[in-house]
Amino acid sequence: MSNRLAAEPLSPCQFTVRVESERQHAAAGSHNNTQVSQQFYAMLDSLAAKVNCKVQPVALPAGRAIKMLEQGTLDVMVGMSETAERTSYSYFVGPHHTERMVVIASQSVADSVTSLEQLLALDGAISVAEGAYYGPTWQQLLQDNPAIQARLFAASGNQQKLAMLVSGRVVASLEDEAIVDELLKRDDLKSQYRKLFVIHENPVYFAFSRQSVNQALLSQLQQQWQLMLTSGEVERLRQSPLPATAISTALSD
Repeated sequence: MSNRLAAEPLSPCQFTVRVESERQHAAAGSHNNTQVSQQFYAMLDSLAAKVNCKVQPVALPAGRAIKMLEQGTLDVMVGMSETAERTSYSYFVGPHHTERMVVIASQSVADSVTSLEQLLALDGAISVAEGAYYGPTWQQLLQDNPAIQARLFAASGNQQKLAMLVSGRVVASLEDEAIVDELLKRDDLKSQYRKLFVIHENPVYFAFSRQSVNQALLSQLQQQWQLMLTSGEVERLRQSPLPATAISTALSD
């Protein structure tokens, strides 16, 4: 939203939320249409409805979305790790998922590659999402070895990361294990790619812009999320077929 939300937390409002851009390699599948991804948006849709708000998905590159969240021209992003930098412009509600970041590579890469150092010793580029957080070990590695940046392809989002891998333009990609596991159920991907090792694990949240969400509404969001947890709604959304929601309907269009 370009304007700040009204001070009354239960006044009708609309949240703009970032979704993946899908103009990529068809063989990479769709992150938006994975069960895991749609669960995130179904949870957000239900949470928003409880504070009398609706959600409006906007297809955006990851880096641009983060800038817009900081500016307040985007209201919320899902699946966000909490960091000191992001806390300066985001309120974190949740967590809604425990993210395990894994390395996925071609079957031609030996499964004996079990560390970031061994991975970086391979020839070829590695795809990462622009602005993404891959844990303290990865951050320290980049800080200690600035030359690594030349080996990285900063993708516009998860969809493009995998597209780079399936098109053979990178040797490996850093991905959320839950989504990778779902995509690797497809025979065409399972026969060609595999997970190598986990690089980081942490909870991820709904990140709401400090510029567009006021304290009253934030308090309502936090309270309603806790009620969703204690009532078992969050777990039902994780375990059951997804209900029809504004977000999931928009993603399937």
